[in-house]
Amino acid sequence: MTLEQRNVRDYGIDDDDSLDTAAIQAALDDCAGTGGEVYLPPGTYRSAPLRVGDDTTFRLANGAELRFVQDFTAFPTVESRWEGWNQDGFHPCLHVADAANVTITGEGVIDGGGSYWWEFVSVPPEQYPSELTERLEEIRSGNKQDAVSTFTVRPPLLQIDGCENMTVSGVTLRNSPFWNTHVVYSDDVTIHDVSIRNPPDAPNGDGIDIDSSRFVRVSDTHIDAGDDAICLKSGKDAEGREVGRPTENVVVTNCTVEHGHGGVVIGSETAGDVRHVTVTNCTFTDTDRGIRIKSKRGRGGTVEDLRFDTIVMRRVACPFVINGYYQTDIDSDPEPVTEATPNVRNVDFHHITAEEVESAAFLAGLPEQRFEGISFTDVDIDATRPFDASDLSPAMAKGYDQRHGVFCKSLGSVSFRDVRVTVPDGSGTPLTAEASSTVVLDGFEAQSDEGPAVVADGVEHLRIGGCVAPEDGEPFAHVRDGAAGANDGESSVLLAGNYGDMAEAVVSVQPEAVER
Repeated sequence: MTLEQRNVRDYGIDDDDSLDTAAIQAALDDCAGTGGEVYLPPGTYRSAPLRVGDDTTFRLANGAELRFVQDFTAFPTVESRWEGWNQDGFHPCLHVADAANVTITGEGVIDGGGSYWWEFVSVPPEQYPSELTERLEEIRSGNKQDAVSTFTVRPPLLQIDGCENMTVSGVTLRNSPFWNTHVVYSDDVTIHDVSIRNPPDAPNGDGIDIDSSRFVRVSDTHIDAGDDAICLKSGKDAEGREVGRPTENVVVTNCTVEHGHGGVVIGSETAGDVRHVTVTNCTFTDTDRGIRIKSKRGRGGTVEDLRFDTIVMRRVACPFVINGYYQTDIDSDPEPVTEATPNVRNVDFHHITAEEVESAAFLAGLPEQRFEGISFTDVDIDATRPFDASDLSPAMAKGYDQRHGVFCKSLGSVSFRDVRVTVPDGSGTPLTAEASSTVVLDGFEAQSDEGPAVVADGVEHLRIGGCVAPEDGEPFAHVRDGAAGANDGESSVLLAGNYGDMAEAVVSVQPEAVER
C-alpha cells in the first residue's frame, strides 16, 4: 500500500530565517489518525518542539536537517518521566506521546541544539536569565529532587511516551539538550540503523534510555554518547515501586558504542524491575564502563535474567560492573531487607573480550541481599592499562580502592569458567572474593608475576576445577575462613580435575595475612 505523502513545503515553508514549526506541525496533524507520510525534503528547517500522532510516517530525506530552536521560551511545560520520577519538564524536541503505528525514518538529521542548554548546566543558577529562573521554580515546585538532580528537566531530543508499534530507522539524532532518545511506558519499539551522536562531555547526554518499556529492539545502531550509551531503567525509589512497570524483553544487537559512561547500563533507577534482556554482537570503545548494573538501598526492584554475549571492549576503565552501592559507602553493616532493597540475579557474561582496561571487574551485592547467579564463561580480560589513563572510579562506590583485578563482595554465587585475567606485574591479586557464599573457578587463568591468583576472604564455598597449580610451588589461592554461621565459620574448599598439586597450592592464611 502506498502512503499518502504530505510534503512540508506544500504547507508554506519560507526560505528565510523564520521558524518552520507551523508548516511541519500542520502536516503532522493532518496525518495523525488518518495515516500517511510527512516528507521533509533536502534543506535545513528550524522549529520549536513538534508532536507526532497516530499512524504517521515522518520521513527525512538525505540532505534534510531538522534543527530545534535554541530558546527555552519556545518549549512549553509537559508532564512525563525525568530520571525515574513522573513530573514536569520542558517539552521534548520531537514528542511521540500516546500514539500507535508511528515511524520516524529516512537519511536526514535531527539536531537538538544541545549546546545552548548545556551552558545552563555549566554556570551557577544565579547567572540564569530571570525568566528561566522563574520557569524552573514553577516546574520544580511540584517535582522531586535528590542529591544528583541538577537542571535535569531539559528536553530530550526524541521522546517516545506511552506508545505502541513504534519504529525509528536510518536517521541521525544529535546534540540532545538532555537524553537523546527516551522510550518510556511503551511497547513494541524498534530502533534500527540509527546514528546517535552527542559530544563526550554533553551533560546527561545519554544515547538511548529504555524506561519501563517492553518488547524493545535496538539493532545496527552507532552511539557516541556524553553519558550512558544504552540505558535500561524502571523508576526511582517508592514512586517507581508504586508505578511498578518493569523494563523487560529487550534485545540489543550489532551495535557499536564510542565514548560514554557505559556501553550498556542498567539502573540506577531499578525500582520497577529490569528483566529478560539480551545483548549480543556489540563493541564498546573508550567508554568509562562497559556493561554496568547499578543500584543502591532505597531503590528496590529486581534486575534479573540478563545475557551478554559476543562483545568486544577496548580502552574501558572497568568492563564489568555490578554495584549495589551506587554513590554510597561499600563498607556498611547489613540492614533489614525491605521492598526498598535492590536485588540482582541470573546475569550471564559469555564470549567477551576486554582489552586495555584498568580494572577487570567490580561485582558487589549487599550484605543483607547477596546478588545471585553471576556467571562468566569464555571471557578474556587484559587489565594492564594504567589507572591514570582515565582517573575514574571503576564503579562509583565510596570507600573502594581501585585495583586491577576482579573484585567480588557479598555475592550469593559467582562462577568463572574459562576466564583469563591479566594484571600488571606487582599490581596485586587477579581475583579477590570477600564475604560471599559460593565462588566457582573452572579453568580460571591468571597472568601475574607474584602472589596468588585468587584471594578468598570469608567465602563459604570455594570450588576449584580445571585450573593449573603453579609449578614453582607458589600458592594458587589464599583462603581465609568463611563467614560466621557458615560451616561454623570455616570455608569449604572443593578441588576436582586440576593440573598439578592444587591441594598444596591452596593455602589457608590468617586474617592479617590476607591481601586486601
